[in-house]
Amino acid sequence: MFSSIGTKIALRKTGLDKVSLPSLPKSDPNSKDGGAGFANPFANVQWNKAFSSWQTPPAPPNPVAEPPKEASRAPSSVKLKFPPIDGRPVVVIFLRYCGCPFTQKLFLHMRSLANRYTGIHFIAVSHCTPEATNEWTKVLGGAWNIDVVVDQTRELYAAWGLGISNWGHLLNPRNGYNQVILGRSEGVWGQKVGEGGCRWQTGGAYAVDERGIVKWGGPMKSVDEHIVLEDAVKALGFTGALVESRNRSAVF
Repeated sequence: MFSSIGTKIALRKTGLDKVSLPSLPKSDPNSKDGGAGFANPFANVQWNKAFSSWQTPPAPPNPVAEPPKEASRAPSSVKLKFPPIDGRPVVVIFLRYCGCPFTQKLFLHMRSLANRYTGIHFIAVSHCTPEATNEWTKVLGGAWNIDVVVDQTRELYAAWGLGISNWGHLLNPRNGYNQVILGRSEGVWGQKVGEGGCRWQTGGAYAVDERGIVKWGGPMKSVDEHIVLEDAVKALGFTGALVESRNRSAVF
């Protein structure tokens, strides 16, 4: 089932090679939700892509840098330029992969904030293929006021200090528990793994002001970390109704 010997050995050490999928109630063929009153979390899983996403990806073209710290200059490139061209401050999230339920929740929350704070440029970076990234955003109802940047080589990830995670980061039992809680409480079970997506990729979030100075953020400490994007908004000086009148045009 796994194409990587190293992956087989690693999963065996953690006991995951013996984990069986939970049995689900038999679904009504005429019902989209499985006929059991809740969505089948495995309904959209494509197992070949799901298991290939466990393999360690090739190294990015550039070495993984130290994550930028607050008050330092943000890394700038053609894909993600700082200071921002339109003069607006930026909140940028680096997605773990398209299909991750925690990533889905973060993206949807960011989309909500992007509608409220049009004076901030919200950007999401994906390392899945352009086609998979586009399909994922469509399933979620569109990107709306979020600009989505595809970084399939993970060059941007490396520049912002986001490399490959370790076993404790990815396979902490708490992650699985919180994923079930997220699904049951909010109906967010995630989607199929996007083509090119890797579960080992570390995600992160940053806030950068109009001068290109990092004001907030860093790499995710765990897969299930609750990133409070409101803190990013506050770090940029946007708080409540007072700043709504200061918002500039939402044209990117």
